[in-house]
Amino acid sequence: MLAVLLVAVLAVAALDLTVFAAKTHSGSSSGGAVTVVDDAGRSVTVNGTPTRIIVLGPNAMDILFRLGLRDEVVGVDGGPATAGGVLDDYTPGQVANWSLGSLPVITWNPTLDVEAMVALDPSLVLAGSGFSLSQLESFQSTYAVPCLYLNPPTLAGIEYDVSIVGAVTRTNATAQAVDAQMEAAMIADQDEIANISYVPSVLLTYYPDAEGYWSFGPGSFGNDLLLDAGATSITANDTAATDAEVSGSYVLAANPTAIIVGTGFGLNVSNYSQSPDWSSFGAVLAGHVFALNAVYLSEPDPTMVFELATFISILHPELSGGSPL
Repeated sequence: MLAVLLVAVLAVAALDLTVFAAKTHSGSSSGGAVTVVDDAGRSVTVNGTPTRIIVLGPNAMDILFRLGLRDEVVGVDGGPATAGGVLDDYTPGQVANWSLGSLPVITWNPTLDVEAMVALDPSLVLAGSGFSLSQLESFQSTYAVPCLYLNPPTLAGIEYDVSIVGAVTRTNATAQAVDAQMEAAMIADQDEIANISYVPSVLLTYYPDAEGYWSFGPGSFGNDLLLDAGATSITANDTAATDAEVSGSYVLAANPTAIIVGTGFGLNVSNYSQSPDWSSFGAVLAGHVFALNAVYLSEPDPTMVFELATFISILHPELSGGSPL
């Protein structure tokens, strides 16, 4: 059974890499306009080179920064000042590295602050995962400001997002370079796990509460991360786990070899330990609980691709001389 599972995992990982390396943006250009198809399947046309960009989401900001476009950003998402402002959506490291502290903050919960966005006179809005598509479409149709929705379901989709953002911002050469770096990293990662003999099962969770553990369902980048790290998710085939949580009894029945938890934004391992059945999980008893910065597993952007090597090192200690989990 293990041999069959191993072949299946490696076959899927290899297939994903092929898609990742081959995928290009579907943009078209006519004069001063560029049209691309975003992750919601919407055709979005951008006229001219945008110089005032609002960013809604860290995964979108990661791409813009890598394309050298930080100076074009005029506003960024966050919470009200009483909730931490920009630190409500971004880590302290991201705020410092991307110089976000001085930018106007666009609040979005419970509704997007449209007036604040209009006041910034944007020429482009980039919205990442977690934002309301209907609110973006309403803003775009009302104010004639193009809005790109960047919410890729897989690692392959991250390369696509880089390419379409490069197309509409006229930074194609830089986008191609970033995509080439990601492709090289993915190839190196797949070479690393090519000869593994053990495939651990994993609970990948980014948020705990009194009911259970929020995870990733099939067709998600969370599931993709584990496949490309030579592992399997206990929720890989469970559509009910998409945008939902799994119970403690669910995890007990699945009996994962390892548990990877997302930390940051006030969360640490002790928060997860207070959720149902934690002390009974085999992975907990074996000491196979690993904490990672939540941005590595919940924000689909180039950083996620480059951090795949971290997942591999955690889940396959045998590759560096240790014993398998």
